[in-house]
Amino acid sequence: MRTGLDQFLDYLQAMAVQSPPGWAGSVWFVLRVGEDCAGIRTQDVGAPLRFLRQMAGAPPRQFGTSGFAPEIVDDDNPARHYIAFVFVGFWLPAVLATPLLYLWEVAGFVRYGGYWSPKDVVNGRIGIQHGCWLRRTSPALLPALVAGALADRA
Repeated sequence: MRTGLDQFLDYLQAMAVQSPPGWAGSVWFVLRVGEDCAGIRTQDVGAPLRFLRQMAGAPPRQFGTSGFAPEIVDDDNPARHYIAFVFVGFWLPAVLATPLLYLWEVAGFVRYGGYWSPKDVVNGRIGIQHGCWLRRTSPALLPALVAGALADRA
C-alpha cells in the first residue's frame, strides 16, 4: 500500500525531473513545491495578512501522515511544515532561518492557546537543513534526503 510519504516522494521526484538545470531550476523547484505543498505564494508577499493566512491554511497538495516518522507528525500534513522550512532554508542562511522557525512556532503557540510543538521544531530544523543543501546542489537528490530523514522506521 502506498503511503502519504510515498506520494510525497513521487511528487518531489516529478517536480525535480521537470525543473530546469542549474540555479534557475533550483529556484523554480523551491517556488513550485513551496506553493503546492505549503501555500507559499510569493506574489502575495506584499499583502502580509493574506500571505500568512495562505501559509497557515491547507495547501493545494496534501499527503497525510502515513509513512512519516511519528517524531515529526503533530497534525494531518507534516509535508506542509517540512516544505515551508525547506523554502526558508533555501533562501536564508541557517543562522537566520533557525530563529525564524522559532518565531513561527511562538506565533503558533499564541495562536493555538499555549500549544508548543516540539515535533514541528524537529520537522522545521530538518527542512532548514535540506533547504540549505538544496541551495548548494540540485532538486534531484531531495527525495532521497526526505526518505532518509522523514520516513517512519517502525
